[in-house]
Amino acid sequence: MILPNILTRGICISPRILLVSITALALNACANDRSDIVVGDAICLSQVPPRRTPLPVATPAQSAGLLAAGFSAQAVHIADVIGAAAPLMASVDTTGRNGTSAFNSHAGIHMAISTERAALEIQAMTASLECQLARIIKLQDELNNRNTITNNRLTAAGIAIGAGAAVVTGGLSFFTNATIPTVAGMVAGGAGGALSVSQLGVDATGELRLRQNILEELWRAPERSTHFGMRVWRYLNARINPGDHTPREMIIASWRADGLIPDHDATSEPPAIILEHAAMSTDDLEKLQLLIEPLQARIGLMSRDLGQLLEEFLERSEAAAPSRQSAPTRRRPAV
Repeated sequence: MILPNILTRGICISPRILLVSITALALNACANDRSDIVVGDAICLSQVPPRRTPLPVATPAQSAGLLAAGFSAQAVHIADVIGAAAPLMASVDTTGRNGTSAFNSHAGIHMAISTERAALEIQAMTASLECQLARIIKLQDELNNRNTITNNRLTAAGIAIGAGAAVVTGGLSFFTNATIPTVAGMVAGGAGGALSVSQLGVDATGELRLRQNILEELWRAPERSTHFGMRVWRYLNARINPGDHTPREMIIASWRADGLIPDHDATSEPPAIILEHAAMSTDDLEKLQLLIEPLQARIGLMSRDLGQLLEEFLERSEAAAPSRQSAPTRRRPAV
């Protein structure tokens, strides 16, 4: 009688011991949910060199003259954006000795330098955006690895709980009535179900430290940008025709259309996804990538427009080449 009583008393507390063990396993499995992963963009910083004087703006006469000379509206627009409308006009509006159009080589050099400077700004801006995207993807990979580890721990804990419950309930059934094994089984089953539900909600967070918040500056649209090159910034805020949307406005409109930001904001402040980067999930990082992509595409279109300007400029210079007047040859003085 003594041994059965001891076994009964010892086994009667097994459900409590099982509950404590289950709780310990669950806490151990979830201990890694809170993430302290931090990724910064310090390596992406690039100082935008300041310009001493503002870029010149094309006059209505210059724009009309370039259109009359055969340049397309897109080429005239991009020439104005990079501050090269005046040299472009001078390169084709020169009259030779015999009244034929001659190519102004000095203006052509100025034009080439302006387009080269704009191309360098496009390359620098593209590199900054690609660098930030790489940092976002790095943090996303770190969080995915953390989520995988946590899920694996929860799975292992669930297996251990199931195996332990089977052993305990099986042992209890030999020494006690059916109530205690049933309670132990219910506790184990509930804990296993709780772990399964926990697996569905596992989503670690990390911090993205942006010293160069390009999207915030795009939203606020200051007169002078500190992250964008002067020509790129002017392109994003210029209209081809009066009443048209600027590229910057079209980018923000695409964010709203894709559901990345609220359709109508109560304030003029940037959305939280642009400002708050302290506790970002993998979904937040995915959304941040989608915010950057249309900006990348628009800067790529600036490169395309710049190429169109150069192509039309080259055509005009080649057309003017045969009409250039060669200097008369010197004759030897008569003996």
